[in-house]
Amino acid sequence: MLTCAHVVSDIGDDVVVRAGSATARAVVRRSVPTLPDGRGDVALLELDRDLPGDGAVLHRAAVSWDRAVHVFGFPEELSDGVYARTVTAGRAGPGSEWIQMNARSSVEQRVRRGFSGGGVVDDQTGAVLGIVVSAYKDKTQASANLSWMIPVETIISHLPDVTRWVTGESAADEVFSGRASPEVSRVGVAKALADWLARSGRGDVVITVVGADRRELYRLVALADRESRLVAPDAPDGTVPAVGSIDLAVDASGRTADEVALRIVRRVGIAVDERVGSSALVRSGIPPMTVAVDGVDQAVDPDELLNGVLRPLAEHGTRLILGFRHPESPSLTAARAWEVDQRLDDLSRVIVAHGGDRAMRLRQRVTELRIIAKRLGPAAVRPQLEKFAREVAGIEADAGPDDVPRELHEQEKLLDVYLAKAVKRRIAERPDLVALHRTATGLLRREPPDLDAVKDTVLAYARAVRREERK
Repeated sequence: MLTCAHVVSDIGDDVVVRAGSATARAVVRRSVPTLPDGRGDVALLELDRDLPGDGAVLHRAAVSWDRAVHVFGFPEELSDGVYARTVTAGRAGPGSEWIQMNARSSVEQRVRRGFSGGGVVDDQTGAVLGIVVSAYKDKTQASANLSWMIPVETIISHLPDVTRWVTGESAADEVFSGRASPEVSRVGVAKALADWLARSGRGDVVITVVGADRRELYRLVALADRESRLVAPDAPDGTVPAVGSIDLAVDASGRTADEVALRIVRRVGIAVDERVGSSALVRSGIPPMTVAVDGVDQAVDPDELLNGVLRPLAEHGTRLILGFRHPESPSLTAARAWEVDQRLDDLSRVIVAHGGDRAMRLRQRVTELRIIAKRLGPAAVRPQLEKFAREVAGIEADAGPDDVPRELHEQEKLLDVYLAKAVKRRIAERPDLVALHRTATGLLRREPPDLDAVKDTVLAYARAVRREERK
């Protein structure tokens, strides 16, 4: 039996377990108590006899925003137990080990004391994606309806014995851990990749890594993997990604576009018709993720992989780290042109949010860089692009905290624009859009404001509406 360490006693102690009307005794066999930094808090119990039922199916999955889940708990006032319905949000908690959960409405049962250790069950598949670990404890703001779960992969990292009961695709192909080293060999590359990952609320959706620089990609993936993450205690500042910041890392070498697409879909944990083509697969409901794909130029058909799988993924909100073995690969040239175009789009959005003569000059520079990229190719503009990005970052730094309310107002206006679009298309009442809009409006009114979380959620809502507009 799997539960949280804080709801049972020490290793070797007896515990009474109840399943329906049946009971059994259990002994705590493995336990990782809550560590000083808040991580851990999982325990494995051994029952003295079998209990009725088939038991839970623990399932690895890329747990995305607004995935509908439900939990069962025993709060003090409801000793026979009660269900609570929630939706998953972004990674959170100590060391990014947890996943946030938001209640679906303010009038439903909320997760609270008595739910800890309970399975978080995916509405669509019935699989257990993790266990409840904590709930929002500020009694003066109970309506916040926030709670947190420990996902299966985090549980495995603390209790490897649990692996025997786990199904689902791992986050990373074995080649990444096999080639990863905790040592940084190219600090500049490592910082650039970690910085790109941290800009999750932005529109820059693709970054390329070539040749020997891919070593830093392997290290990045191994550090971000919840299940078997690499430890780098002496890593240079700015080179360590957040745990769980990469949802999937796949090696495309020798694989067809369909095989890569199927790997991505299976990682999400949704049921699909495997007989359809790769482009249709990745349009079948894949939520926005962060995916690393190595060996793009070693795939069976790199062009088909880029245009039939990776571009459609990006159009649906997925961010991509693409690894190439050969600097002269034609597919790398195409990917770099795409990367430059997307980066300039992202920087333009930042510039537009700021007024003044300085912003006007920067907008003119965007046009100049696009012309250079078109005439001379992406390689010619990349060094200038990095310098330009630092200039744009200076605008944000100079804006300071006083600009946060203005940016929140801009995000609120953007949300209203896309709500109007959703109403016009008669999709505003669709459950997934309702959940996204509710989350966004809640974040917009929270004090103190979390601007990054607001941007992430408004962007997710906008992308969902835009997908409908393309149909």
